[in-house]
This record gives sequence, structure tokens and C-alpha cells, in this order.
Amino acid sequence: MSVTENLTVPMHQQDTSYYCGAACAQMVLETIGAGILDQDDLYSDNHSHSTIESGWYTGPDGLQWTLLDRRPPSFTNYFALYALDTEDLISRKLCWTIHHYQVAPIALVYGWAHWIVVRGYTASAHPASSADNSYTIDAFDINNPWPPVPSEANPALAPPPPHSAGDGCGTGGDRGVANEHVTYATWQSTYMTGVPGGYWNGKFVAVCDPEPPAARGGPMRQPSRRRGKGELLEPKTLSTLALAGLREYGLLERKDWAQVLGQARPQPGVMVQRLDRLDSFYALVGFEAKKGTVAFAAVDGRWGDYMQATLLPKPQSERTRLTREQAFKRIAGKRLELGGQKGRLLVRKEAVCSYPHLVWRPCMESLSPYYPFYLFTVGNERVYVRIDGAVFTSLTLDLRGI
Repeated sequence: MSVTENLTVPMHQQDTSYYCGAACAQMVLETIGAGILDQDDLYSDNHSHSTIESGWYTGPDGLQWTLLDRRPPSFTNYFALYALDTEDLISRKLCWTIHHYQVAPIALVYGWAHWIVVRGYTASAHPASSADNSYTIDAFDINNPWPPVPSEANPALAPPPPHSAGDGCGTGGDRGVANEHVTYATWQSTYMTGVPGGYWNGKFVAVCDPEPPAARGGPMRQPSRRRGKGELLEPKTLSTLALAGLREYGLLERKDWAQVLGQARPQPGVMVQRLDRLDSFYALVGFEAKKGTVAFAAVDGRWGDYMQATLLPKPQSERTRLTREQAFKRIAGKRLELGGQKGRLLVRKEAVCSYPHLVWRPCMESLSPYYPFYLFTVGNERVYVRIDGAVFTSLTLDLRGI
């Protein structure tokens, strides 16, 4: 029988494309009584105190400094920066911080690209101490501050910022997502993958409680039985597997999930190919109720494993996520700036090729697998149309702490 610990952490989206560290600090500091602090100020603190290594928007040392400096006098605990040798060790630190200290830690994910708040976990048992490695981890619950608030692209849509209690972050004007559930297997393969270079090369990084981490060698959750045979699965099969995954991980028994999903039905899965991994696919399965889409689940596109899910804070209408035809209309006949002094590209509708699947990889343009792209090619050039309609001629990679 699994146990779940899930803290109440108000959701706040990042104000710019690179304010993830500021948004995470804002969320955690609010929960410990510091109030809702300004993200511009928090980012300035994060960035100016990221001194161990240059090139970071928010470095691990800068984020720790901000949390320590901005914690209220009533909060007597200490935020410690951990850069550990294995994913297992840092993941157990996350669980202990949540369970014992009742404070959400902040983890560095997608290599060194992005900060998220980890507010809950499901495990075989609650950790008995910081050194306990006897339990297995099933899943994490996270607050991902991406995408940025809608006002980043259109100031007329503000607020927020400024942020306030119940400011709609996570709803994002039908743009954001909140209440995300990530299986431990997906956490290991996609999120907590380790820093790929530099000062923290090969380390797994988070800002947690100050107690020593657990010893190596704890048990791991047994992998789920694979349903597929390695070929791309059919859309209806994927929807069935998504529902089975939600049931297997106990989400249909949680009050918040059950209230929303009780009247919802899974739709056929939409395939997405990972651009950064060879022959890797996942499918997004929307759950539809009378008022629109209320949740999404991701399922491995070849093997059928349930990977993660998000419960939307309000129903999304179909018009908020483009069809392929609508994405094509966004670029057909337009002149697009290529960047790098390459000039502008005229997208002639007679000369466009459309990739058969949606695509995704972690990048500045999308730090959530729920926001994949339609991929079009015009000669040697690529054009990416994000599912919400944003258009890009390249993806920005290898950024730290955005």
C-alpha cells in the first residue's frame, strides 16, 4: 500500500522566459510566510549571487542564497544546496524535506536547464529519517513555473505580475498547467538527469533541508509491465493505457483528481517524438468533460508505460491547442525572421513539408512536454509552431537555470 505526502504550494508562473528560479523561490518563500515577493527582485538576487560558475541565469548557489536571505525570521530552518552523485540520493532528499520539514524543495531538471518546485511524493512508506533508504519512490508531484505568464508576450493581458493570492497562475488564460504528477521512471529518464558539464558536472542538484542524505543502495520501484511491442501504438490503445496508468498510480482515488476526472473520458492519443532522443515517442491523451479538456496524461508511444499527467485548473477549449491545419495557416505566406543575420524566410505554401508527428525537446521555447511543436520544413530550414500558436525558426538549447 503506497503513501502520499502532498504540500499546499501556491502556483506562480514565471514572469519571463528565464525567471524559473525566481518563480520557484517566490512559491517556496510564500509557503514559509515571506509573502508574495517580486520576481524581478528575486531574479536579481539569484543572478547576482550565482558566482561559483558563470553562464547561469539562476545558479544553484544563487538560488540557495536568495532562499536564505529572504526567509522570514519565523522560519528557523536552513536551506542547503546538495549536489549528489546519484539521482536516487537526491530524490530521497526531496522526500525527506517534504515529509519531515513540510517545505517544498526546488530541483534542477532537464540537465541544467530548469528549476521546478517538488511539492509531493508517493512512496512505499514515508522516510523515517534523512538516512532512510528502505522505501521505494513511486512518483513526484511538481509545480513547473513554465510557461511564462501570458503578459510576457502581451502586456495588455496583465496581471500577473504583480502576483497575488489566487492570481490565476497555472490557469494562464488557458495557457498554463498545474498539479502535475510525474512517475518515478519518467522523473529518472526525463527530469532528474544530472548536470551535463561545468562545476557541477555529473551531479544531481536540489535545494533541500540541511540534514545528511541517505546512504546509497536503497530499493527501486519495479518497472511496470510493458504493453507494447516496440511499434508505435494506436491512438485508442494509448487512451486506454492512460486511464489504466492513472488508476494504477492512485490518482483516481485522490479527491482533487477524482472530482475532475469522474465525468471525463480519455480521447485518442496524439503522438509526439522526442527530438533529443533516438526513436523515442510519447503520446498526449486529453481527458474531455462537457466544458472542455480537464487533464492530460502522457504515455510512452511505443511501450505503453504511463509517464505523467497534469490536472488543469480549469477546462481548456479545443481552440487553445492548434490542429495541424491551423498551425500551417500560422506560417503559410508569412515572412519569418531566421536570426543570425540569415535574413527572412518566405514560407510558400507550395514548398512546405509537414512532419507527421508533433515534436518536443527541453528548450527555452518549451520547458513542458505538454507544449510540443508542429514541425514544418521549407527547404533546409525548420519552422516550429508550438501547440498554443507561437512560431519559432529555431530552438534555444544549452541554457542554464531558465
